[in-house]
Amino acid sequence: MSVIGLHLLDAALAVASDGSLLTSSPSVVHADPARVAMMGRSASDIARFAPQRVSSDHWATIAREGGRASVAAIAVARSELRARIDDTQRESSLQCAVSAALSTESLGVILALARREGIRIGGFHDAAALAAASVGLTGTTLVLEFGLAHVVATRVEHVDDQLLRRAAVVRRGAGLLALRQAWLRMVSEAMVLRTRFDPLHEAASEQRLYDLLDDAAARAATVGSTDIELPTVRDPVRVSLSRDQFTEAAADVYREVLAALHELRPAGSRVNILLDDTAVRLPGLLHRLAELRGCRFYSRSSSLIARAASLVSAQVEDDGGVTLQRGYPAGVPLEAALELDLSTLANFVDTAPTHALWEGRAFVLPQSGALEIGRDPALSGIRVGEGYAGVSRLHCSLRAEGGTVTLIPHSAQDTWLNDERVPGRVRVQSGDRLRLGTPGVSIELIAVGGAGHGTPRR
Repeated sequence: MSVIGLHLLDAALAVASDGSLLTSSPSVVHADPARVAMMGRSASDIARFAPQRVSSDHWATIAREGGRASVAAIAVARSELRARIDDTQRESSLQCAVSAALSTESLGVILALARREGIRIGGFHDAAALAAASVGLTGTTLVLEFGLAHVVATRVEHVDDQLLRRAAVVRRGAGLLALRQAWLRMVSEAMVLRTRFDPLHEAASEQRLYDLLDDAAARAATVGSTDIELPTVRDPVRVSLSRDQFTEAAADVYREVLAALHELRPAGSRVNILLDDTAVRLPGLLHRLAELRGCRFYSRSSSLIARAASLVSAQVEDDGGVTLQRGYPAGVPLEAALELDLSTLANFVDTAPTHALWEGRAFVLPQSGALEIGRDPALSGIRVGEGYAGVSRLHCSLRAEGGTVTLIPHSAQDTWLNDERVPGRVRVQSGDRLRLGTPGVSIELIAVGGAGHGTPRR
């Protein structure tokens, strides 16, 4: 009997069988459960004409509220499962890959919905761990996922020939729908400014713009700019938009993405970052990710997780429960990850700092020895005073040696580097930001005159 793999991600809900993709489309469906067979592209085609007739948030509602989700959201989700999994596939064991955005309670709701439709879920699988294992990555990998209404970063670690999910950060409201809405506003403002035509003034032109948006954004990401043209009752209107304009409009969403990755990454550590080919095509995202110094970046196909799920198995428990598997053997990959070279996108110079800047004063980092920081450091150190919570008497120090500067934490209280927790010694660069305690004392590291300790000026 064949195994059916389902990747339950609303941005691209995918079904596969025996390692081959069968279908994949966004979970945008008709809001009337009786007409939910209208989904994906056909539903998106009326999303701006008749927003009340289209549902794109039913899975997000279940993820956020679990068993307290609205009757309407649960009804649409159940109907979509019925439409996605046909009668022949229901005879097979369904292996369901799920996001960390779905709680255990939410998975219980999904299991109940599937059973009401006669769908036999044989196992739930952590999508991020499955992805890392399926492309053969080792070490620590941060897997980035864009949903329609969320972004998730998941840390997967390689332990004893297993790739295991260890932690995840969910940012709700920062998904692809938020990006598209921001880009709609940006394009509309550009058209009004240059042509006085507002494409959002009526549903028909808004829908036409919405239909063009994804391809336009992908072109801007690839070649640096794009043209968007819309018909009007007179002449067509056209605007040229740069990648930078798309990036600026997406700033709030990208900020959430970086914050989630920073929260999971130990400061300065060399980790892998895995994203799918849809995220690669988002204009400006790779430029923002390039800020994560020392990381290695990889992409995978959007269909990978569904295909991988169709090749694994899990047992239903004796009590009828279904396990959530969070680890997979590190073995032969289903596909090879494509390594991305972001070195040309980075906008920083790898320079050792010469000074630490705090409260308007620049403290010189000694050419040898250490600059101490805390409530009671050495005489030449940075004394932050007694009024700061979470700052120790000797909190940390900056030591210059061999042309580099190393941050050394001395306190059990938190030390952060660029919003990443510092677990031990870590090399720092000019432009880095330290934060001590909570809510924290911030100290900027700078190189005066652009010269670091490794390149002394003469």
